[in-house]
Order: sequence, then C-alpha cells, then structure tokens
Amino acid sequence: MAEGARAPRARVDLHLHSSASFDCRVPPPDVARRCRQLGLAPVFLTDHDGIEGARSLVEAGQPAVIGQEILTSDGELIGLFLKEPVPSGLSPEQTVAAIKQQGGLVYLEHPYDTSRRNLREVAIERIALQIDIVEVVNGRSRPEVNRLADELRRTLGVPAGAGSDAHTLAEIGRVYIEMEAFDGPQDFLAKLRGGRIVSRTNTWGMAAQQLFGHRRGRTPSRD
Repeated sequence: MAEGARAPRARVDLHLHSSASFDCRVPPPDVARRCRQLGLAPVFLTDHDGIEGARSLVEAGQPAVIGQEILTSDGELIGLFLKEPVPSGLSPEQTVAAIKQQGGLVYLEHPYDTSRRNLREVAIERIALQIDIVEVVNGRSRPEVNRLADELRRTLGVPAGAGSDAHTLAEIGRVYIEMEAFDGPQDFLAKLRGGRIVSRTNTWGMAAQQLFGHRRGRTPSRD
C-alpha cells in the first residue's frame, strides 16, 4: 500500500436471513443483490438452523460468509465463518465447541431481548470466556435492550457486533459496520475492534412515531 493511502474498507451487516430460514421468504440471491446495491460485502447470511442459503451464495461465487443462527437448549447463538451446519438442540457448551472446531466465531446475538429466543443469562455466564463477539445493535431490538447488550460486551471485553436481523429486503442495511477489509475469521475479529457501527433504526423509528402522532392529532411520545 502506498504511503498515506487509506486501507481498503468493508461494510458488513452481520445478521441477515433468507428463505433458507423458516421465517423469511427472500431467496438468497435476492439478499445478495440487495447487499450489492447497498455496498455491503461480504454477505453475512445467518439463517436459522442451517447454512444452505449461505453455502449456495459461496458456490455461486458470491462474496459471502457462512453463518448460522443456532437454537441451543438454552436459546440462540450465531456461528460465523462456518464450513458445516451445527445441529440444533445441543447445549450452549456443545454448540460453542462445534463452532470452534470449524475455526468459526461465536457471535452472541440480541442478548436480553426477551421477545426473542435469546440465550438465557445463566448460559451466557457458562460460556462467557468463549464468546468472541456480542451484538450491541440489533435492528429489531429496543434501544434499552441494545444498551444492556453493550454493557455485557464491555464486561466481557470483546468486539461489538451489529446487524439488521433482516427478514425482508427493506430491512437489509438498516444496521451495519464499516471496518477495514479482512481476510478470514481471526483477521475479521481483530479489525472489528476498529469498526464503526452505523444504525438508521432510531431515525426511522422516530420519523414513524412522529407521523403516527400527527395523524392521530397529538404530540408524539418521548418514551
């Protein structure tokens, strides 16, 4: 790299779903196409309990990271940079071991969000030393839940992750991280510490609230 030149950058949304998940109808190629439109690469596809969607992108030559949102016996965990699917229903400890055996990273998504299948706090305590990343901004979580997640991340001393948790095309990229380009899981983990989280969820939510209040003829709540 020439002296004074800026290191190549990447923009990544770490939590995306496709029709390979039971609760999403968007085909993986459409997810990848939308990511390209938004300048997000590689695609981090983290479907529920399977990697078929992400694997199909890799086999098609798309820049993609294979992830999986795995239902353990105590709630969900995400594995990133996987090569094989991780069975659902294992204990959190067994799930972590299966991720690590592949050279993958353990990504704790939406902790403390009781409206989801979040990992129970007692389970977090048991695997705390093996968590690589904590998701501190989830596009579908409330701000107060995200703040609790960031407190946990600081306690564990691990890098901050963020993602839209998109299940529709419109949600993709509402939350992403801008960071140095990376090569492989360990380089990603190291460079993630210097990443910058970009979130549009609060702005859009405020606009929707203001519009709703205007239509109802009242002042929007500050809650």
